[in-house]
Amino acid sequence: MDKKKITITSIAMIVLLVIAFAGYSHFNKNADLLNVDSSAVDWNGKKNKETESQEATIAIPGFEKVTLKAEETKQEVNFHNPEINDCYFKLSLIHPNGSVLWTSDLIEPGKGMYAIELEEALSAGEYEDAVLKYECFSLTDQSPLNGSEINLKLVVV
Repeated sequence: MDKKKITITSIAMIVLLVIAFAGYSHFNKNADLLNVDSSAVDWNGKKNKETESQEATIAIPGFEKVTLKAEETKQEVNFHNPEINDCYFKLSLIHPNGSVLWTSDLIEPGKGMYAIELEEALSAGEYEDAVLKYECFSLTDQSPLNGSEINLKLVVV
């Protein structure tokens, strides 16, 4: 009996040592993890800095395609200048062959175009590599700012 008790006690000690070693390894591994920054706050959108050295950015809406009506010059669209911008937009819709289909006047931030009139009616089809060109101008003196050209597909139905 004494030998049996010693064997059971020895096995229990070995099991406890294995559990203790596994626990130590697990907690030691977690010690290598990065800390979460407790000074971070809930994000409520872009917050303007109070510095003059900050460069403003311009939000340019992107499009993969624009759908138009075939054989008509009056078209329905959803072009806009996001309210967060501090500049005017001048938009141009350009055919893949380089001809300008439509150009806007200056569009203020928070304003948009739901109806436009094309220079020429288009035949039904898909026109790859058309461009929606964004020219941006200062609100104070209308000096040119950075712009963008969005490649898109014109789907004419």
